[in-house]
Amino acid sequence: MGVILAAGYFAHRSVQETEQNLFRRGQDMTQRLAQAMSYELFVGNTLYMKRLLDYERTVQGALSIGVADGRGRWEAISGDGGALPVLGYKPESRARREGHLWLFLEEVRSPTADSDDPYLATSPEQSIGWVAVVLDDTSLHQARAEIVLASAGIMSLLLVLAGGIAWRLSSRLGGRLRGLAQTVERIADGDLGARVREVATGELGVLENGVNRMAQTLEENRRDLEQRIRDATAGLRQQTHAAEAAVLAKSKFLAAASHDLRQPLHAMTLLIAAMKERISDVEARRLAEHVESSAEAMQNLLNALLDLSRLDAGAVAVKPECFRVSGLLRRLEHRFAPMAAEKGLHLRVVPTRMAVHSDPVLLERILGNLIANAIRYTDRGGVVVGVRRGQAEAMRFEVWDSGRGVPEHFQKRIFEEYFQLDNPERDRDKGLGLGLAIVERLSGLLDCPVKMRSIPGRGSCFSICAQRCAEDGLAQETEATQPGRLAPENAMVAFIDDDEGILEAMLELFDSWQIDLAVGTEAEEVAADLRDMRREPALILCDYRLREGRTGIDAIRLLREQFGEHIPAMLITGDTAPETLKCIQESGLPVLHKPLKPAKLRAILSYTLAGEGQAPEGGGEAAAD
Repeated sequence: MGVILAAGYFAHRSVQETEQNLFRRGQDMTQRLAQAMSYELFVGNTLYMKRLLDYERTVQGALSIGVADGRGRWEAISGDGGALPVLGYKPESRARREGHLWLFLEEVRSPTADSDDPYLATSPEQSIGWVAVVLDDTSLHQARAEIVLASAGIMSLLLVLAGGIAWRLSSRLGGRLRGLAQTVERIADGDLGARVREVATGELGVLENGVNRMAQTLEENRRDLEQRIRDATAGLRQQTHAAEAAVLAKSKFLAAASHDLRQPLHAMTLLIAAMKERISDVEARRLAEHVESSAEAMQNLLNALLDLSRLDAGAVAVKPECFRVSGLLRRLEHRFAPMAAEKGLHLRVVPTRMAVHSDPVLLERILGNLIANAIRYTDRGGVVVGVRRGQAEAMRFEVWDSGRGVPEHFQKRIFEEYFQLDNPERDRDKGLGLGLAIVERLSGLLDCPVKMRSIPGRGSCFSICAQRCAEDGLAQETEATQPGRLAPENAMVAFIDDDEGILEAMLELFDSWQIDLAVGTEAEEVAADLRDMRREPALILCDYRLREGRTGIDAIRLLREQFGEHIPAMLITGDTAPETLKCIQESGLPVLHKPLKPAKLRAILSYTLAGEGQAPEGGGEAAAD
């Protein structure tokens, strides 16, 4: 491009100079002829003028030359007279171009006074005519073509020279640069062992050396990083093993400690209930109620820990079905309205006829925990529970309260275990800090994460989404009937437990309820007593963990084989080990968890012995708390 630009520039300059030379030649010729023709035109020497014009035209290569008088009549013409212009009184321009012809005009003035010529001495200087010169630019075109050819030749030579230089550079530098580029590309692809063969000198040699040093540094850094990763991975693996061992040890400890704590607590709860039935003194009954309250607080803590253990162990099965929401909301209202009234709050449950596809037990547990939490942290106003329609087939359960609200920096922590706001003294009346942790785990099982919006000082809203379903084909809701008596005539319950204290407490409690009870530490012992009494059990209650490694599942199977497969049965356990909970779930038997509230046991007995229905299947809780 540099060669082309230079050649074009110099060609243009040469053409311009040729045109300027032609212009100056025309001007000089007309000026010189005007001076030379001054005297000859004045005296009318036409022959001399003609000779002079012929000479100038031949020497200068003009197309035509003419001399005209003051009236525009041509006095002498040399060459092509047709090319000369028609002169008027006063020409408009002295030099102009018409096509390929250049026309130059110059005024001829009378000769100046001369002392040797007496005629000129008395004549004033004036215009006496014109000299016209016509030049053809054919020579200009020829000169222009020659200039272009010369420029093209020079340009060709320079291009050949430039091509030779470029080829030389590419042969010497291009190969090195390609090698550098390929090495850099291999390094970028991860081949940090790639190196450049250092053969060049100067700046290219510095570049090759820099690439090699860069690759070596990267390789060393990668080796160092890989070693650090291996060390960190080994450390993390050790920590993971230690954490897993700690979790396993914690689970085993929790299961063992839970069972060992639940056994005496269960016996104490039963004995307290039996004692209250026999106490008539007001003061003694008040003390018994205090003892019962303390036992109930410990029972609530153990039940919450059991729930977390079951959820973490994956022992809670989700059983979704399509059911109408109205019954669930009605049960929640009956359950929590007295609690709200006791604090002077108004609990409002908005009725609805929508149906939902979800697990009714888990959904009720989630909403129950949210409502209890809302009542616990609301001092004035009330709590509103309702359902909103969402997009498509979605619906959203919402629990609103006018309580204290949750600061923004605590909103993610309230779902942690044992985290509570405004309870540094760990007052058990304010809860245990496990309700929302259980809610989060249950909502994860239902694949419906719980969401919260809260404004400190104005209240909070907890919501959980579910899927609507069509109301066609829903089972007709029926209200559970309350049996007139606790148990029918001659009802016999078989109870098996390896703890003598629990056996004695159950005998005392059932005696106060006037229900016959066959007890023992082994299934064979209870079966023998039943055969001696010639009685058939109406219900089998059995502890899961028995002596000599036996389980309640085996004991229930033995009694059913001897007295009938139709006999309802339930397991009672204080064990929270995940493997135990999974075994119970796989057995399909209902389970009651120690410590068992006497009121809950009484309700289950009333429900089962009165023939209102079979105990729930699937290893779930036999009744809600």
